[in-house]
Amino acid sequence: MWFREPKKVIANPAASLPVHSLDPVPVAAWGGLAMANLGVPLVVTDHMLVVRDEDYHFAIGKLVDSGFTLSTPNRRPPPEVLAGLPDPERALREINSNFKHLDASSTTFNYPADCLEPGPFADAAHYDVFGNIWYPHEGILIESLVKVAVDEESSGRSTIWGSSPEAWVSMMVGYLDIQNDIIDDSDDERAVAWYSQHFGRIHEEKHGPMDRRVMKRLRPGKEMSHDMAGNPIHEKVE
Repeated sequence: MWFREPKKVIANPAASLPVHSLDPVPVAAWGGLAMANLGVPLVVTDHMLVVRDEDYHFAIGKLVDSGFTLSTPNRRPPPEVLAGLPDPERALREINSNFKHLDASSTTFNYPADCLEPGPFADAAHYDVFGNIWYPHEGILIESLVKVAVDEESSGRSTIWGSSPEAWVSMMVGYLDIQNDIIDDSDDERAVAWYSQHFGRIHEEKHGPMDRRVMKRLRPGKEMSHDMAGNPIHEKVE
C-alpha cells in the first residue's frame, strides 16, 4: 500500500537526459513526472515536458541533435488481445482517436538507443527550479490539468485522454491533501467552476468532505489508521 511521499528536493534523475539536452531552454515537468515530484506515489514511465511556444521547434531540433528519435505513441494492446479482435487495426485507430488533442499539440520521442513535457513560465515563485527544468507547485499544476480536462469536455466527446487529467487531479487531491481553494485565484472561470464541481466547494456541499481513507482492510473489523496523505484517522479503530 502506497502513501504520500515527501516532496522531492532534487530533480528526477531519470529525466535528466532530455532536460540537459534542452539546456538552456526552460522546461516544465507535467503529468506524472510533476505529480511524483510533489509526493504522489507514482511509477513514472513517460516523461512529459513542456516548453514555451516560441521554443517548441527549437527544442525538437535540440533533442534530435542529441540522439533522440522522433516517434509516435505506442498504444497498441498486447498481441493476445489484438488476436481476439475482429479488426485489430480499426481498434487501434479508435484507441488513438481518444488522444487526438494530445497528439496534435505534442511531439513524441524515443530515448537514444544507448540510454535505456502549461504556458510560459511567468512566475518562478510557483515552481521549484533545478537548472533549466521547472517543477510546478500544486496549484499551478492542478490549474493546468483542470484546463485540459475542461477543453476535452468542451469537445463533446468522452475520450481516454480526456479522463486522464481528472484522474491525476483526483490523485493529487487525495495524496497531497489539496483544499477547496487551490485555484480560486485563477482568472479562468471555467477552470474554477470545474474544480469546484468535481472536487471543491460545490462537490463538498453535495457529497460532504472528500473521503481520503485508504480502502483496504487489514483484517475483518480493522482498517488502515492513516489516510492517503498519511494523516492519522481519528475515528476509533476497532
